[in-house]
Amino acid sequence: MQKKLFLILFCSAFLIFSVSPAGAYLVEIENVLETGQDFTDIRGWVHELGHAGWFPEDERIDMSDELTEYRPCFQNEDDPQIPNYAISITNMTNIAWTDLHYVADPETTIQNYDQNRLNGELAFRIDNVGLNTPLISESMNPDLIFEPGETWIFVMQDYTNTDGYAPSDFMTLGVPSPGHCSSGSIIALPIPEPATLALLTLGAFALRLRRH
Repeated sequence: MQKKLFLILFCSAFLIFSVSPAGAYLVEIENVLETGQDFTDIRGWVHELGHAGWFPEDERIDMSDELTEYRPCFQNEDDPQIPNYAISITNMTNIAWTDLHYVADPETTIQNYDQNRLNGELAFRIDNVGLNTPLISESMNPDLIFEPGETWIFVMQDYTNTDGYAPSDFMTLGVPSPGHCSSGSIIALPIPEPATLALLTLGAFALRLRRH
């Protein structure tokens, strides 16, 4: 019995680490809650998604931006003299992602942040619920899962960058991005395939049995 439990636990542990794509660039996120708006509860090791020329093949997205009149957050100021931008991101990987967040670089200012700081910088969850609703379009299923080949469009309110970078310049590894060439970062978590989920569940069940 103990040998079987050991094998189950070993396989589960192996799968936990194998869920992360090969060649992936992992970053560690710390969450600091300031005041209650749209609470962003993400922390630990996550993936960063970015430009194909800089990021590993299994974390690449295509991106562009254009001006918009859409205001995602009525709780915060929307200065008519400062533009809002609609950001288009397309999943270029074969991985489905969840819990997507935008994290600004120190040189970037936005007004539709979720009253949290991720790694010390302004940030928001890319979704369409709560007081801040930056996500305005999912090209496939409206389920907040960034599927392979899918395009999302979300909005940054009152976007400025003192170095003059475009809001869709997700070019540099790191959160916040070291140096320049970036306005901020897109971070996300991969969704394990069903077989992997089943084995992870089996491992959790084995742990529970062992405790009893």
